[in-house]
Formats: sequence, structure tokens, C-alpha cells
Amino acid sequence: MSGVRVLVGTRKGAFILTSDAARKTWDVSGPHFAGWEIYHLKGSPADPNRIYASQSTGWFGQLIQRSDDGGLTWTPVGNDFKYEGTPGTHQWYDGTQHPWEFKRVWHLEPSLTDPDTVYAGVEDAALFKSTDGGQTWRELAGLREVKGNLWQPGAGGMCLHTILLDPSDPDRIFVAISAAGAFRTDDGGQTWRPINRGLMSPFELPDPTAEVGHCVHSLAMHPSRPGVLFMQKHWDVMRSDDAGEMWREIGGDLPSDFGFPIAVHLSLYT
Repeated sequence: MSGVRVLVGTRKGAFILTSDAARKTWDVSGPHFAGWEIYHLKGSPADPNRIYASQSTGWFGQLIQRSDDGGLTWTPVGNDFKYEGTPGTHQWYDGTQHPWEFKRVWHLEPSLTDPDTVYAGVEDAALFKSTDGGQTWRELAGLREVKGNLWQPGAGGMCLHTILLDPSDPDRIFVAISAAGAFRTDDGGQTWRPINRGLMSPFELPDPTAEVGHCVHSLAMHPSRPGVLFMQKHWDVMRSDDAGEMWREIGGDLPSDFGFPIAVHLSLYT
């Protein structure tokens, strides 16, 4: 019988819940990294026992951990996140320019096919990639070339919090940044372009062609149609049917269209 593993990150450690396919009873392991804020845990689709974790505290900073046995044991891996070249500046809350500074890893996204390849979305917003199981990291600097000097932090910081890998095209990646917007690459991260047409919020200029400046909170991909994307952003719930080329509002009669999590579930009927 197959098993189920749920990874839970909290402000005071990580927990791993396991059960059989019936999910009637659960075993709870943890807290792992007690007292640390766990920004993200993610298992590898290519190797279920390979798990990556990002832990952070105001006292000790940032640390990346890796498990190769489903969370039974953990090993610190590479934690050197250096922006490529001269980082430059981006806009600050008051509109002035502020130096780019690495603070923490918000999101880890393992490759769909290789357990040693993993992406990291960080604050201040940038995308990094490792091909050796997290030992070393290299910035995919083409992302910040998309008018990064105009990006501005949201209330929670300027973070790259969402990474989506297209299962139908290994070179296509989607990311979302608060508060810059959503971006897409079709060449494995070398070059990027904004995919924010159709987005607007009450406090934003009603310009459907605006490239950056949108406070996107989360992206989700349809599990069987990767060109269909859903977005939760500041005051809007959106959908795109063409891989982000254009977005339309689908909030309808939701009690509130402000939020952070969004998920897509595929139900099969016989």
C-alpha cells in the first residue's frame, strides 16, 4: 500500500506527518529544527525521500537543509547565495533606490526529473539554481534584468515566493514576486519577460500593459493543462488560459478576493 507524507513548516520548526493511503491515522515527527522559522519544505518529485528545507532566524540567519531519507536525518548544504555581478539597486518603500541585499530563501522547487536540481526563490527577489543537491547555488540573473531597478517590496518584503515548473516543457518556468508581478522564461532561465497583462488592483493604474508593479501573492498551475494558470493577488483572483499572456478576473461572488494561498485540485470521475 502506498504512503502519504505531509510536510509542515511553522515559525518554530518543521513537522512531517505520514500515513497510509487510507489516511485514517497519522504519525507525527518533529519538531525538526526546533525554534527556527521554516519558510519552505519541498520533496523531490523524482525521489520522494529527498526533501529540501529553508530555515531562518533573525539571530542566526539563513540555512538550507537536505534530507535523503524522508526527513529522518538532515544535513546542512550550501548556503552561499551571491547575486551575479554588481547587484545594483531597486526601489524602496518610499520610492528611493535601495541596495539589493540577500535576506532569506522563501521557496524551494525541486526539479520534476532530477533530485539534485533545485531552484530557490529568495528575498531580495532573485532566482537561484543548484544542480548538485543544494551544495552550490548560481543566480539566474536574467530575471533581475527585467526592470529589476523598478521592483518594490510589498508589506512582507520583496520576495520571490512562487516557482512553477512546466511538466510539458522543461525550459519553461513561471515565478511570482511581491510586489513586482509574474514572469516567465522559455529558455531555462536565461531570459525572462513579465506576464502581467490584464492585471489591475484598486490602487494600481488601470493599465493592462503595465510590465511590473503588481503585488502577486501566489500562482498555481492546472495539473493536467500547464498552460492554464491561476493567480491570487492584491484584491483579485485571476486566470490565464495561455501561459500568462493575458489574465482575466474570476473572483465572481467570493466573499473576499484578497488572500495568499491558491491551489488547483483535479478530480477524476468514472
